[in-house]
Amino acid sequence: MLTSFKQLWQILSPLDKHKLFYVLILILIMALIESTGVISVMPFLAVLSNIEMIESNYYLNHLYKITGTSNKQNFILLLGVISLTIVICSTLFKILTQYAVNRFASLQRHYFATRLLQIYLQQNYEFFIQRNSSTLVKNILSEIDQLILNMILPVLTLISYGVVLIAMISILLLYDPLMAIITALVIGLFYVSIYTLVRKKLTRIGQEFTQANQVRYQVCQEALIGIKDVMINNAKQGYIDQFEQSSRVFARHIATRDTLGQVPLNIIETVGYGCLIGLAMILVVSGKEVSHIFPVLGLYGFSAYRMLPAAQNIYRSISQIKFSGQIFSVLQAEFSIENNKYLQCEHNQNLTLNFEHSICIENISFSYPNRLDQPVLKDMSFNIPKNSSIGIVGKSGSGKSTLMDIMLGLLTPQDGQILIDGVKLNDQNIAAWRNLVGYVPQNIYLVDKTIAENIAFGIPKENIDLDRVEYVAKLAQIDDFIKNQLTLGYFSIVGERGVMLSGGQKQRIGIARALYKKPQVIFMDEATSALDKDTEEAVNEAIQRLAGKVTLVIIAHRESAVANCSQIITLA
Repeated sequence: MLTSFKQLWQILSPLDKHKLFYVLILILIMALIESTGVISVMPFLAVLSNIEMIESNYYLNHLYKITGTSNKQNFILLLGVISLTIVICSTLFKILTQYAVNRFASLQRHYFATRLLQIYLQQNYEFFIQRNSSTLVKNILSEIDQLILNMILPVLTLISYGVVLIAMISILLLYDPLMAIITALVIGLFYVSIYTLVRKKLTRIGQEFTQANQVRYQVCQEALIGIKDVMINNAKQGYIDQFEQSSRVFARHIATRDTLGQVPLNIIETVGYGCLIGLAMILVVSGKEVSHIFPVLGLYGFSAYRMLPAAQNIYRSISQIKFSGQIFSVLQAEFSIENNKYLQCEHNQNLTLNFEHSICIENISFSYPNRLDQPVLKDMSFNIPKNSSIGIVGKSGSGKSTLMDIMLGLLTPQDGQILIDGVKLNDQNIAAWRNLVGYVPQNIYLVDKTIAENIAFGIPKENIDLDRVEYVAKLAQIDDFIKNQLTLGYFSIVGERGVMLSGGQKQRIGIARALYKKPQVIFMDEATSALDKDTEEAVNEAIQRLAGKVTLVIIAHRESAVANCSQIITLA
C-alpha cells in the first residue's frame, strides 16, 4: 500500500501537491478542534456529578474565579455552554473540511482526466495504431472516476480520520494510559483481523472489476459505431449477451466491495458498547465514587463516539484502496507515457516553415513496429516541385497510405528523411508543417455538428470565418447543395458521422475542410475510390480546379484518377 501512495504522489502535479498540503492543514486543525471538544466535556460532567469539585479542583476553582460567575449553578451552565460551543464549532469546521476534501477530489477528477486526454493526444500516430480507442476512452471517463472514488477520496479519508483517531487515543493516554492502550489494541486488532481475511478477495475482484469495465466500454463502442453491420448481420443479441455478462460482473463486484467495507460496522458498535459497560463495571468494582465514574464514562463515551466511526472509515478506506490497486496500476502506467518530447512540440507551435520550392523524399524506409522484418517501404526517393501534382498508384498493401502518413508527419521512418525546401521535417517543426497541409481521406470523419463547423474543423464556433467557409465550399462544388437543399444551409446538422449526407457530399465537405486552412499542399488518400463513376468524376473535377494553385499529392488505385497529374509514381 505504501508503494501505491508513493506512486500516487508521483503522478500529482506540483500545483496538486500544494493544494493537498492546504487540505492536510485543515484536517489537522479539525482534529485539534475535535480533541478540544472531547476534553471540554469532562470538566462539565465532573462538576455536574459533584458540584464541590469547583472548590477542590485547582483548575476549576481558578476558572470559576476568572469568569466571575455569581454562583456555582451558573458556572455549571457556563461550562455546558462552552463545551456545546466548542462541539458546534468542531462540527461546522468538520463540514468545511469535508467540503475542502470533496472539492479537492472532484477537481482532481477534472485535472487527471484532462491531463490524460492531453497525454494521449500528444502521442504519435503509431501509439493509436496499437491501442484500442475504447480502452483510451474508458481510462479517461471511467477509470479516472474509479481512481478518485476508490483511491484519492479513501486516502484523504484515511488521513483525516487517522488524525482524529490518533487525537482521541492521545487524550485517553493522558488520562489513563493503560485503558487507552487496551482500547487501541481492541479496535486495531479487530479491524486488522477482518482486513487480513478479505484483502486477497479485494485484490481478485478488483482485477476482475477492471477487466469487466473494459469489456463494457469496448462492446458498447463496437455495437453503436458499427450499428449498420450489427443490424444486417443480426449480431445484436451477441453484443447484448457480451455486455450483460461483463456488466453483471461489474455490478456484483461493486456490491461485494461495499459489503466488505461495511462488515465491521455493526460488530464494532456492539463491541464499543460492551467495552463502555465493562469499564463502568470495573470502576464500580474498584470502589470509585459516582462523581468519579460519571465524568470518566462521559470521556470514554464521547471518545468512542468519535473513535468508532473514524476506525470504520479508516478500514473502509483501506479496503477501497486495496480494491482499486489494479485500476491505479493501469492509470499509473498511462500517466508514465507522458513524453517531454511531445510537450516540447506544443511549445514550438509558433515556429514557421517555408515552402517555396519543393518537397524532397530521400531514401525513406519504413516497417510497422509489430512487423519490423517486413518493410512496407524501402529506399523510396522522389521530388515534388511546388504547385505540381503527383499521383501515387499501386495495389492494396503496396504502402501508398503509409507513404502519405509519413509525408504528413504521422509516422516516422526508420531510415531516410523528408526535406521541405532543404529543411528536415522533425518533431520541432512538424506543427508548422501541418499548418501548411490539408488532408482528404477516403472516409471523411464528420462530427455531429453543423456543416460550417465540419468545414472549419477544430475551430471554436465563435471564431469560424463564414465567408471563408462559403468560399471553400464553392471551390469544392458543394455550395449549391448546402444553400438550396438544406433548410438551415451552413447551420444544418450533419448527424453522427455525416449520416444525413451521401458519399459524394461527404467527400466534397472533406475537400472544403482541407481548403479552409489555406494549405499549400493537399494530400488526397483514395478520396474518390468509394464513389460511383459519376460522383467520382464530379469530385475529380473539383480536385482538378486546384491544379497549379496548390501542390497536390493524390493516392489512388486506378491510374485514371491521377491521369492529369504532372508526375505518377507506381508502387509494387
